[in-house]
Amino acid sequence: MGIDVEYYRPPGPVGERFLNAKGPIDLIMGPAGSGKTVACVVKGPMLAAQYAPVCKDGVVRVKVACIRDTYRDFARTALASWYETFPIKHPWTVSHEGGQDRPVRHRLKWRARRPGVGEIIVDYEMQTGAIGDANIEQFIKGYEITYGWLNECDMLDERVPGLLFQRTGRYPKVTDIASTELERVSRDGRAAFDKMGLSYEPGEIILPRMVMGDLNPPDIDNWVYRFCIKEKVPGFNLYRQPSGLSAQAENRIGKPRSSYELEAATQPAHIVRRMVHGEFGYALDGKPVYPEFSLQRHAADSTITPAKGIPLGIGLDAGGSPAAVIVQFMPNGQLRILAEICAMPGTGPARFAEMILEVLLARFAGFAISEAYGDPSAFWGADKQAGELAFMETVARALNINILPAPSNEPAIRQEAVRWYLGRPIDGNTERMLVDPGCELIVGGFAAHYKLTKQASAGATDILAVAKNQYSHPHDGLQYICLGHRGRFGVIEDASRLGRPGNVVGLRSKTTGKPRDRMQDIKLW
Repeated sequence: MGIDVEYYRPPGPVGERFLNAKGPIDLIMGPAGSGKTVACVVKGPMLAAQYAPVCKDGVVRVKVACIRDTYRDFARTALASWYETFPIKHPWTVSHEGGQDRPVRHRLKWRARRPGVGEIIVDYEMQTGAIGDANIEQFIKGYEITYGWLNECDMLDERVPGLLFQRTGRYPKVTDIASTELERVSRDGRAAFDKMGLSYEPGEIILPRMVMGDLNPPDIDNWVYRFCIKEKVPGFNLYRQPSGLSAQAENRIGKPRSSYELEAATQPAHIVRRMVHGEFGYALDGKPVYPEFSLQRHAADSTITPAKGIPLGIGLDAGGSPAAVIVQFMPNGQLRILAEICAMPGTGPARFAEMILEVLLARFAGFAISEAYGDPSAFWGADKQAGELAFMETVARALNINILPAPSNEPAIRQEAVRWYLGRPIDGNTERMLVDPGCELIVGGFAAHYKLTKQASAGATDILAVAKNQYSHPHDGLQYICLGHRGRFGVIEDASRLGRPGNVVGLRSKTTGKPRDRMQDIKLW
C-alpha cells in the first residue's frame, strides 16, 4: 500500500516543524532525498484530520491544489510520491480521474478521531495542475481551495505563491462550518495576524489559509533566496534541512549517509553544494572564492548586537567604489562582521569618511576602535612635500583614527586570512565567523558573487584574478582587516599547521625573531 500515513514519522526535527506549521507560506528546502516531497504529501491530510474546521454535518472538507510547471515533471515527482502514499486503489479512495498529461482529481474519505471532538469524517480532494505556457493569473483564478502546494517551487514564477495564496480559504463555505469551529480557527488566525502586525475587525472570522512548497536549494539569484533570506518577505517561512553529510541529516531511513558520500564523490562541486549539503548555489560563470561558506552556519538569523566592552575593527578598500566593514574579534576567537559601508563609484575620501562616521554614531556609539587596516596602494600617490594626503590618510584624519596599510596586497594571502575563519568551528555550537544579515554584499559575495574570473576558474591563467563587481569591494575590506589583525606571519603559520594535532609543533616554532610586519615588509601587488 506504500507509505502508511497513519504510521508516518517526520524525516527529522526540521521536517516536523514544517509539518506542524500553519503558514501563511511554508517552504521546506534541503538536499536531495531528505523527505521533503513526502512531507508535503502528508501535511495536507494531517492538517485535515487534526486541525481544519469541522462542518455542521460533522465532516471536514478540504481541497488541496498541487501546482507544478509541467505535467511530465509532475508524474516524476509529486504525483509519484502521492501515489506511493495514496495509490489509486487505496482503501480511502472515493474517486479518481485524470492523469497522462491531464489534471488529476483524487478524492479520499476516512474516519479520524480528534481530541475533544470525537470521531470525524474527512473528505479530502487532491487536485493537480501544471502552468506550462498558460497565463499565470488566469490559470490560478480557476481554483477555490483550502490549501495550496507548490512542488519544486523554485521552478515556478515568483508570482505563483502569492497568487495561489489568494485562492486558499475558499473551501468549504463559511456558512457550512460549525460556529464553534469558526471561533476556534479564527482565534488562531487572529493570533497569527497579531504576530505579523496585521489588523482585523473585532470578532472577524479568519479561516485557515496556507500554501506549502518543497524544493532543492536553487541558485542565489532565485526568488526563494530573495524572498526568504535577503528581503525576509512577511509570511514566507523557510524550513532548511541540514546537509546530507551532517550528523543532524534528516530522512536517514530513506537515504543513508553512504549515499550522500557517493554523490559527493561523483558530482561537480556546485551540484554537491546544492544537492548534498543543501546550500544555495552560485552562478556558474565563475568559481566562488570561498566555497567553505555556509549560509546556515555563518549567517546570523537576526541583527547582531555588538558586544559591549570589546573594541571594533575596520577594514577599508579604496579604488573607484570605496567600501568598509566593521567587525569585532571576540575573546573566544570568533569574528563577527557587524556592518558594511559601500559607496557609489567615484565617491571621494571625505564623503566616504562621512558615511563611515554616520554608521559608527548610529550603531556603535561609545565603542572604541582598536585597529583599522586599509588597501596598501591607497596610502601612496600623494605629493607629501606639497602637503597632500593620500586617500587613506584623508579618511584617517577625518575619522580621527589610525589606519594602517594591510601587511600585503597579495590576493592569495589576503583570502587565506579570511578563509581561516570559515574553517573548523570553535566548538560544537560556535562558528569562527558570524555575519550580520544586514551585510547583504558580504553575504551575497560569500554565497555566490565574490568569484574568480572565467579564465581563473577554468585554470587558463596563473593569476588568481577575482571578478570586480559590487561584491568585491567590501570583501577586499574584510580581507585587509583580517590580514592586519592576524598578521602576515600569523596567516602563514596557521596555514603551515594544518593537518597537525594541536600538541604537535614544527621544528622551527621555538626559534626567536618573528618580527611583526613592518612598513618595509609590505608587498604591493
